[in-house]
Amino acid sequence: MNVELSKKSRDFLDDLAVYLMSSGKSEREVQDVTAELKDHLEEAERAGKDVTDVVGQSPEAYMRQLGSEMAFDVKGVVKVVGMIIPSVFAYIIIGNFIQGEMTFSTVQLIGFPLVAVILLLAVTQVFRKMSTGSSRGKVKTGLTYAALGALPMTLFLGLMTFDLLVETPKITFGTVGQFVLFGLAVLTLVIVSVWTKTWINLIIPLLLFVPQYVFAQTSLPLEQQLIFSMMILFVGMGIVMFVWWKKNQQEEV
Repeated sequence: MNVELSKKSRDFLDDLAVYLMSSGKSEREVQDVTAELKDHLEEAERAGKDVTDVVGQSPEAYMRQLGSEMAFDVKGVVKVVGMIIPSVFAYIIIGNFIQGEMTFSTVQLIGFPLVAVILLLAVTQVFRKMSTGSSRGKVKTGLTYAALGALPMTLFLGLMTFDLLVETPKITFGTVGQFVLFGLAVLTLVIVSVWTKTWINLIIPLLLFVPQYVFAQTSLPLEQQLIFSMMILFVGMGIVMFVWWKKNQQEEV
């Protein structure tokens, strides 16, 4: 007889998966571990036991112990970095193409991938702490997500300010070069989407740049163009996240 896991057990499995993935473990191994644990938890709950009885210690201590025993997935991490950095440049190139200017400074060429790596490290560290209960509570969780959401804008603004203050060699592309880079950027996003088997890498630039381009062809003031573009972006991302959530809910049933 199948027993529906308690909320405590489901939360533990979710936290464990997040902790291991953000610690650089193989996705396949994480899935195998959580599937095996789910079976043990179902048996334990049928016998009136809980998570602590299965893992023999606190869930947080078990996560850390298991994380230290599992091998670091170098190939997986390289894949993630290899996905993020080209995608960042693709977004920048598409944005510059829409604005009609394709000039890159040395600071930008070095800084953009560096910022992307810093953001990746920050996200993984935050998820690890939250999954082990280090950042529990609605207020702490809300503040953590707010800080994490503000970090990208802060880092990119800092980089652009530094770029304005420090004069470095620049590379400017003409009309042909702009179209070539634009084509390569789009191709990069398509390849990354196929590689990762997710279309979010194509949905985001569509929501981000298509409204900008459309509004740029109108007589609306620049401020209104930006406001309407951001509204479309946020509403669109909200719809995407809702659809993704509903899909996961259906898969869990």
